[in-house]
Amino acid sequence: MLGLALLSACWPQAQAALVLSATRLIYRGQTGGARIEVLNVGRQPALMQAWIDAGNPEARPQDIQVPFVVTPPMVRIDPGRRQSLGVVFTGPGLPTDRESLYWLNVLDIPPRPHLRPGADYIQFAVRTRIKLIYRPVGLRGGPEQAMRDLRWREHCRKGRCVVQARNPTPYVIPIVRLRCLGAKIPAAPLQGTVRPFGTRSWALAQSARVARVRYDVINDFGAFIHADAPVTLWP
Repeated sequence: MLGLALLSACWPQAQAALVLSATRLIYRGQTGGARIEVLNVGRQPALMQAWIDAGNPEARPQDIQVPFVVTPPMVRIDPGRRQSLGVVFTGPGLPTDRESLYWLNVLDIPPRPHLRPGADYIQFAVRTRIKLIYRPVGLRGGPEQAMRDLRWREHCRKGRCVVQARNPTPYVIPIVRLRCLGAKIPAAPLQGTVRPFGTRSWALAQSARVARVRYDVINDFGAFIHADAPVTLWP
C-alpha cells in the first residue's frame, strides 16, 4: 500500500486543456439545435471526442441510444483555438409537458509525448460531463420560479431520517448546495438534481428535526440563485 501511495504521488496531475464555455446546455424545443464552444487553453493540440448519454456515465459511446447527434463527434483543436460543438435533436419525440435530462460528454485526448524509444509514460484523457436539458415549447412558469416552488419534508424511521424535495414543476432543478438547518444537523452541504414532477431524498447522518433548508441552484446562465424554505414532517 505504501508503494502504491508513493507511486501515485509521482504521477503528474491530469489537467484538461479543453474548456467548455458553459456549465450546462439548454436545448430549446423551438430552435433547430444548440451550440457550445470548446476552447483549447493548453500548449499542445488536443483531440476532442464528444457524445451524449442518458444518465449512465459508464456507458460506451457506441452503445448509447439517444435522440440527439453531436457534430463534430471528433476533431483536433490546436492551442488557443476554439471549436463550436453542435447538438441536434433527431427524435423520436420527448415529453412536451416537462424538461428531459441528458448529459453532454467532452473527452480531451492529449497528444503522445515525445520520449526516447521504449520509454514508459502515463497518459490521461480527461472527460468533462455537463447537463444537457431539453426544454419543450410552452412550459408554464420558469426555471427560477420553479426552484422556489420546491416542497420540502422530513421523514424519520427507526432513528434514520431523510430530507426530501418534491418538485411540482416541469423543470429540472439542479441543486449544487443544500444545507439543512436545525438542532444537531451536520453543516456539510449536499447536492443533487430534482427531476420534473419527481422527488429527491438525502439521508441525514442522525435523527434530528430539520427546521428549514437553504439551497443554491445554477440557472441557465451559470449564476447561483439562492433560496430557503421550511421543512414539514410526514409520518
